[in-house]
Amino acid sequence: MGWIDIPPEKSFNGNAAPGDYLEHLLGGQKNNRDSPDLADWEVKFHGGNALITLFHKEPQPRGIMKFMVHEHGWPDHLERISFRHTFAGKSNRGFYVVNEPDRIVVRHDTKDTVTPYWTHNTLLNCLGAKLRRLILVEGEIQHAPVKRVIYRKATAFWEFKQTGFFDALVKGKVYIDFDARTSGGSGTTLRNHGTKFRINIKDIESIYEHSQKIT
Repeated sequence: MGWIDIPPEKSFNGNAAPGDYLEHLLGGQKNNRDSPDLADWEVKFHGGNALITLFHKEPQPRGIMKFMVHEHGWPDHLERISFRHTFAGKSNRGFYVVNEPDRIVVRHDTKDTVTPYWTHNTLLNCLGAKLRRLILVEGEIQHAPVKRVIYRKATAFWEFKQTGFFDALVKGKVYIDFDARTSGGSGTTLRNHGTKFRINIKDIESIYEHSQKIT
């Protein structure tokens, strides 16, 4: 179809507009549920240098993010305590990922305290619910004079490697993105934008057994 003008409708606004419009063109509906966009296939668009968000999943135990904000956060210009940190494998703030027998744990170099974790089953369920079969569409975006997109190529990925995702977390191919802060100076209420698992487009193949370009 070449370059396509994205309609200036509310449903096709923001950074997700090219992906949302692609789903619309393919006959799907915008979907924020833990299920694929089109029948058994999840469709994701990538049109820049940003990391691709695979899924959101809060860590355990209950209340851990409030603890992380107060233990590891820093004050912002509005005197809120903020903990916004994206890292892969090992971070420059002392965090590192450990693959234990039944869970993925984020530990700290110097602070032996309560740590966030996800069980293996929890992460595999998140992947399997929405990303068991993935079609990744690559393209380009123009923002002026109108927002336009071109969809250049597509690749299908399916069947996860048995331990590929856990290995990718430890080796720094999958990023963990924490994003939470207090809502005011008292620090009693937490505003949590969700913990994301993200990946560089070049590393997606490392977590799947099979891939095929769609022509």
